[in-house]
Amino acid sequence: MGLSPEDKIVLEEACKLHESAPNQVSAAQLGEVIRIVGANPSDEELEAFMGGRATFSVNDITNFLESQTLHQDPTKLLTDSFAIFDAEGTGLIDASEFRQVLGGLGERFHSHEIEEIMRQTDVDNDGKINYSDFIQFAVENK
Repeated sequence: MGLSPEDKIVLEEACKLHESAPNQVSAAQLGEVIRIVGANPSDEELEAFMGGRATFSVNDITNFLESQTLHQDPTKLLTDSFAIFDAEGTGLIDASEFRQVLGGLGERFHSHEIEEIMRQTDVDNDGKINYSDFIQFAVENK
């Protein structure tokens, strides 16, 4: 794994931007800093790393990031997620189910955001969405 020179620069800048005291990042900002660098740890991984501590140095964060996968391909993650709803493996999911899933995601979408996503997403005559088209749209417009 390891941090590239570019990742190290991004980490230093993110820490400066979010520091709560000189050279210290608060536990409240830790997840944001780690995600800026390109990691996406679970809440459980973050909690285990924090261990009740209130602040973290760049070295602390670097050590944690060394154990993380950085810069995951969002296309694969989204494809794997949508495949759960595609029992036949057709690459299509029902538009109403898609709308319901968007409404129930951890980072909740407002109804107007869901409507905009649905408007941008091509629904075929059978009420199905080709989720690879949606994923391409989502990655291009992140």
